[in-house]
Amino acid sequence: MSIPDLSSLAPAARAEVLKRYKAREAMHLEAFYCTRGRVCDGDPHEGFPWQHARADQWPPPGTDWFTWIEMGGRGSGKTRTGSEYTRQASKQIPQITLIGQTATAVRDVMIEDPDSGIIRVFERYGEKVRYEPTKRRITLPNGAIARVFSAEEPDRLRGPQHGFIWFDEPAHFPKIQEVWDMALLGLRKGRRPHILLTTTPLPTKWMKARIAESSTRLARVSTYANLKNLAPSTAQVILSRYEGTRLGRQELHGEILEDVEGALWAMSMLEYATIPIEDMDRIVVGIDPAGSVKRTSDDTGIVVGGIAAGVGYAIEDATDTYTPEGWARRAIALYEKYSADAITVERNYGGDMVKSNLKAAGFTGRIIEVTATRGKKVRAEPIVNKYEQHLVKHFPGLGDLEDEMTTWVPDSNDPSPNRVDALVWVLTELLLRGGGSTSTGIPRGKVGGPNPKKWLRR
Repeated sequence: MSIPDLSSLAPAARAEVLKRYKAREAMHLEAFYCTRGRVCDGDPHEGFPWQHARADQWPPPGTDWFTWIEMGGRGSGKTRTGSEYTRQASKQIPQITLIGQTATAVRDVMIEDPDSGIIRVFERYGEKVRYEPTKRRITLPNGAIARVFSAEEPDRLRGPQHGFIWFDEPAHFPKIQEVWDMALLGLRKGRRPHILLTTTPLPTKWMKARIAESSTRLARVSTYANLKNLAPSTAQVILSRYEGTRLGRQELHGEILEDVEGALWAMSMLEYATIPIEDMDRIVVGIDPAGSVKRTSDDTGIVVGGIAAGVGYAIEDATDTYTPEGWARRAIALYEKYSADAITVERNYGGDMVKSNLKAAGFTGRIIEVTATRGKKVRAEPIVNKYEQHLVKHFPGLGDLEDEMTTWVPDSNDPSPNRVDALVWVLTELLLRGGGSTSTGIPRGKVGGPNPKKWLRR
């Protein structure tokens, strides 16, 4: 960084300028907004040889907007965007408000996050802020004041006035409508009061109302857009947890996932966890065979599930369009892959055929045939209850199954839920038959014996 000629300055002024230049050099000044503007992809280029603002991290063009929503996946750079824009806003707006879900979240994320918080952002420019937690305020270098509020206490927003507000994760505020109403009443300072919302999405009534407003500008950001700024270990943790799941569309890609009216499962019921396969007490493969072998026939549902310590696990979904021989071989392969102790099938829909196909393909293990005595909805409801009781968890990679679960509406004209049917038969065997009787199906017999690789625990 070159220092201009300072000979015309008084000694005190010259010393102050030199101090600031040295501070910037010491902090490795890395400006966020580059000279290319909103067309930049944020990658290093001449004059800005570091990662900096992508197009989605720039404020919306023009001045005809009131609310800017930066809606993104986890680790997509939302906090850095909020902190950087707060610094820019402070140059013209002396009264700023920061609102987070809790006082701890405001402090740890918005203010003190070591990579993206306000304190670190100002340090990148060789500037220091004075954070006074007991007074709930930050004094910025130019004298602007940023007041700190928790969404847990909406009434504290009664009275204070502000010209810019940064809300972090407002889609997850339990009292968001109260917080929003109180904050807006004080948003009256300056020539152009406005708001920035940085959040992972939720399909709440309040969130959808904000997006629909004509004065809102929405930027949707994927976690993948920010991978270059994430430590590889952090990226791996985030991606391995959510990629391939329906929830990943929300947590990684920033999509609002609507719950479908009439669907038995809701997004909030889906929980994720993985445990070593060898820790499972039982593993079962479920088959829901297609009604025909035509090209236009339904898929054959094939789902692998397990149980450990009373908790059911959906492990793998291999549903696809198969020939009878194809799905038999696929089910047997999964049976052997996971050292399962049984394959469960629906007798009503070609049970003998299913059994014959499996035997013809060389299967000698245990087959559990179940006769469906009620409709699909009635069969599924006891399993839905297990999800509501937090007794079922999913391994990653079941996005197609989860889409079908959360969008299938019983008694509608929707296609047959083959994945769901296979899942229901598996979890019924693991969670209901093992723990008590159920009227959704009647076991009709067995073929072969248990897999010698694994004891059957009943």
